[in-house]
Amino acid sequence: MDTPKSIKAVAYARVSTLLNQDPENQLVSIRQLGQARGYDLIEEYVDRGVSGSKDRRAALDEMVKAARAGKFKILIIYSIDRLARDTRHLLNLINDLSHFGVSLISLREALDFSTPLGQATLTILGAVAQLEKELIRERIRTALAAKKIIAQQNKTNWRCGRPTVVTDQIEKRVHELRAKGHSIRAIARILQISKSSVERALKSLSQNGGEI
Repeated sequence: MDTPKSIKAVAYARVSTLLNQDPENQLVSIRQLGQARGYDLIEEYVDRGVSGSKDRRAALDEMVKAARAGKFKILIIYSIDRLARDTRHLLNLINDLSHFGVSLISLREALDFSTPLGQATLTILGAVAQLEKELIRERIRTALAAKKIIAQQNKTNWRCGRPTVVTDQIEKRVHELRAKGHSIRAIARILQISKSSVERALKSLSQNGGEI
């Protein structure tokens, strides 16, 4: 069983270069907490001049990669907004870290997901995030159903999904290339469309008796 001194931890800090922020202002407090708890602070990840609203950040990505590899058990940050500004991104990130066996500690908000209370809070946050996801999914389904009804009433050809890229001209070219012995893969490469689009075009040609 691990003792407190053997628990590996890392720090993550994010600063704005436009505001001339110094990451040391965050890292000093993080180091002090790590030392007070006897953690082995093995790495400090710092993103400079990167918005907290961006999902992809060099140091953040490296930290998550290390978490996935099981290199540490505790992530210490100065404040939640240093990790993410978007609520959904934050909850997804916390959930991923938890899945990797990593607990988050945020100094300013006094959040510690390594404690029983913190774990209970994480469960509640996860439930809220799942509820939000389901509500968004239901709104999308309702909106699509409404569009379908309107399309049927107006007798239009609106369909849910990606718009087709197989025009009459493309269908003609597919037929010509197929007649010359080109494979479906080759036709897709030549016309720069997907294999499924080629297959749909061929199926359409077959149903129409080969006429465009």
